[in-house]
This record gives sequence, structure tokens and C-alpha cells, in this order.
Amino acid sequence: MKRLVRRSITLLLTVGALATLAGAQQDQEMRTRGLFTSGKSDGMRILILMEQGGTFVPVDPSRDFKQGDRIRVSFESNFDGYVYIVNVMPNGRKRLLFPSAKLADSHIIKARQRYNLPSTSFEFDAEKGTEILQVIMSRTAIKYLEDAVKNLEGELGASASSAAAELSSNTPAPKRGGIVTENVAIVLPQSGPDKVRTRGIILAPGKDKDQEGSVVAIPDQKGKEGRLKPGEVAVFEIRLRHI
Repeated sequence: MKRLVRRSITLLLTVGALATLAGAQQDQEMRTRGLFTSGKSDGMRILILMEQGGTFVPVDPSRDFKQGDRIRVSFESNFDGYVYIVNVMPNGRKRLLFPSAKLADSHIIKARQRYNLPSTSFEFDAEKGTEILQVIMSRTAIKYLEDAVKNLEGELGASASSAAAELSSNTPAPKRGGIVTENVAIVLPQSGPDKVRTRGIILAPGKDKDQEGSVVAIPDQKGKEGRLKPGEVAVFEIRLRHI
């Protein structure tokens, strides 16, 4: 009888802990969406759209994709500034996908305006692995990423490539898909004249058929507003698992 009581108490404690964790996660998601919608903090909305029945519908970014799946990435920011998207492919190659030389001379992203990457869609081929789209938010232009726009196929310059290689060498290959805001090997110099400061970021993940999509925002911590200052960036990754 005593053993049964202990097991019952343990089960209740476990259920209570899980409920507390779920409640905290829900609170953070609501807070993240509120910060983005109100504009009190810099943030972005991201939708992963997949073709289903001849139309593109929102899907859970953490799902597994297969050969032949056609997808599109749609995003918007809640501030005027700069958004850079670097593709880290399964073979380790890194190139700047957004912005591209096809855009106007100014690469400033306008608040509340929807952008599609690519302009149509792309299809998963036979190569399996995890496609990583590293997204860098900034209120000011980042010179060597702007220079990469002019390079053939958007390949990163030597400084950015070496920084990425150094950081990635100590980072295990990602095992899960979805939008990730922590433990990201940032493709940006952490020292020297091009050094940038990174800000933490919180996430409200999207699900299948969720038109609101996933939302990220900089937390408005006490004594520090959630808006980026010159020389600061916020970085997260979109990891698309191809099985």
C-alpha cells in the first residue's frame, strides 16, 4: 500500500511539473506574439508554405520533408531595417540567399510587408539532410553581407566563411527541424572590426495550417528595450529536415 501511495504521489508531481512547464511555454508564446504585434520589440513572422493540392498552405516547420516537396518561405518584420538569410546546405556550403542583386540598390526591409523566398518556390531533391536558413536581423546594414550580394551566387566572403567554419566545427549536426533560437553557430565575426553584438530572442512556433505562422521577438528585459541598436543583431535558424 505504501509503495502504491508513493507511486501515486510521484505521478501527481510529474503531471504537475509538466502542466507548469506547458503553462510557462504558453505564456512565452503569447508574450512573443504580443511583442511582435505591438511593435514594442523588434521581431519577425515566418511562414513555411508547402504545396498541397495545387496551393501553398502553412506547415509546421519542424515536420520532415521528402523528395519532391515544394516549399516557400514567407516572412515579414515589424520594423524597418535589414534581414539577411544565409543558406547552410547539408554539404556545408554557405551562401547568401536574401537579399539578392535582383533587388533594388537599397536592401532595407519595410515593416509589415510580406517577402517570399524564393519568389516562387523550391523543391527538395534527392540529397537528404537538414537545410539550414540562418536569419540575421539588424537595423543597420552589415557590410560584408552586403558585399556577398555582389558575389557569384551570393557566396560569403573569406571573413564570413572562416568565421562560420570555426564556429560550426564545434557544433554537432542538427538533429531536429523547426525554428531554433538557441545554440546557433552564428555566421558572423565575433571579433575584429566587423564584430557584432547578439541579442537573445524568444519564439512562438507555428503549426500546420496556422496562418499566423511562427513569430520571434527580442524580449523586453527590465532596463533594456527589445529594439536593436546599431552594431546589434538577433539571429535564429530555420532548419528544414529532409528525410
